[in-house]
Amino acid sequence: MRLNWAIIGTGTIANEMATSFLKKNKNIYAVCGRNIDKMQQFADKYHIEKQFIKLEALLSDEHVDAVYIATPHNTHFEIAKQALLHDKHVLIEKAIVVNRDELNELNNIAYNRNLMIMEAMTLLHMPLIKKVKSLVTAGALGDIKTINVTFGSHKPYDVKNRFFNPDLAGGALLDIGGYAFTAARYFMSEQPTNVSSFVNYFETGVDEQSATIISNSKNELATVSLSMQAKQPKALTISGTKGYIRVLEFPRAQEATWYHTETKTCEVIIGGNTDDALVYEVEDFEDAIENPNQIKVYNDMTADVFSIFHTIQTEWQSNN
Repeated sequence: MRLNWAIIGTGTIANEMATSFLKKNKNIYAVCGRNIDKMQQFADKYHIEKQFIKLEALLSDEHVDAVYIATPHNTHFEIAKQALLHDKHVLIEKAIVVNRDELNELNNIAYNRNLMIMEAMTLLHMPLIKKVKSLVTAGALGDIKTINVTFGSHKPYDVKNRFFNPDLAGGALLDIGGYAFTAARYFMSEQPTNVSSFVNYFETGVDEQSATIISNSKNELATVSLSMQAKQPKALTISGTKGYIRVLEFPRAQEATWYHTETKTCEVIIGGNTDDALVYEVEDFEDAIENPNQIKVYNDMTADVFSIFHTIQTEWQSNN
């Protein structure tokens, strides 16, 4: 399928996506941005035909088939809602929205208008992660017992930085938590039924770091550690009765280590290419337009993660 894409936003991730579009000969038809000079530079760099300052003008263009939203995540809901109401397919950078109610509303609009909406979560589209999922599902690790995920960034101490700004939906959970909790949920055989979370806040009131334990009725237990001011490895470990698989840099990984408990040996699993992470994402999105059952898999995963977020945020509020 060849779509006419529009990119909303011109920041770092928008540039990465535009590069990936061109790499695979995808058609970037339009771009929308608030800064005219920056938008023009973006359009020139990626050979984009149309430039729009006003979102309404872009969405009213009948030649636009799909939009990629790369603005701060506190703006995602309103932009995505308007895009869906203009009958555009929507791919949205993580975090797709800031709470479960917004997600449900967007999903309902998309369903009623026969449109596709998906969170741009590279993890779910990496060939390596799909290969690991197949091994886990086939029982290669035996019964899954624990899943451990760590993800820590070191953001400069700056109260004005968007990562620490509550008005911009800052905090670790919505910034890096999507990757971590998606990884944990993806390798659990069913949705968690128990959630216990501990949090430390930055002076602005956003969550600076947290540790969370989730479990389900299959006795699968996952721990997730997040931090915005302490660098941690982006590490995912899935452990079962027959061994474990450890994935470093898991959001865009191309290699993992598989340890076999019985033989006490290790092997390397390889799949895909880190540099093509956004390409895999877009290709899966376009394929899903013709295969709605597949997009349901991605959207159900996102819904499960936001249900976990809702429980965590509720617990934090009650303990604060």
